[in-house]
Amino acid sequence: MLTLGNQGALFMRAMTWWDHESGSVWSQPWGAAIQGELAGTRLDLIPVGIEPFSSWVARHPETQVLAVEGSARIGVFESTGGTDFFVIGVTAGTDASAYRYPDVAEAGVVNDRVGDRPVVVFVDSETREVNVYLATPPGRDGPLTFGTGADNFFDSQTGSAWDPFSGEATSGPLSGSRLTRLAWVSSFDWA
Repeated sequence: MLTLGNQGALFMRAMTWWDHESGSVWSQPWGAAIQGELAGTRLDLIPVGIEPFSSWVARHPETQVLAVEGSARIGVFESTGGTDFFVIGVTAGTDASAYRYPDVAEAGVVNDRVGDRPVVVFVDSETREVNVYLATPPGRDGPLTFGTGADNFFDSQTGSAWDPFSGEATSGPLSGSRLTRLAWVSSFDWA
């Protein structure tokens, strides 16, 4: 395990990190060491979602936050405005696709393939939640195609309704099924 810190320099106009253990310098968008003992090493991406703190607290009212003087403010994402110029980058092996946030926010859902993997990208334009899933639930032979309804997302094959935050079918024939969350990165569209 590595302990990373902000190195303070830019590489290709993006932030760099350094690890305390070897002193290697890491490219933030690449997730790879670009200088030092670990040069060429890549970090493993882990599946995540993104949502404003207010949405998180509405869903999890028992949440507690440790406030340390001088630490980053909670809610910066919500208050910065004009932060829609980023892409949602998804990789599958050596294949990759990028989706402009404004386009996905307008559509609500994008069905696509990254290499041979069917993916679905969900964005809630009101809460600014972003989630990316494998479009084939475990135990199902083929991928599902998703669309948006008044208050939910649904698949056109069975009509099941899905919670875009958890990836779980909440009603319909696939109720209780869960999509596999995929790793993704956000980056400014110019990067």
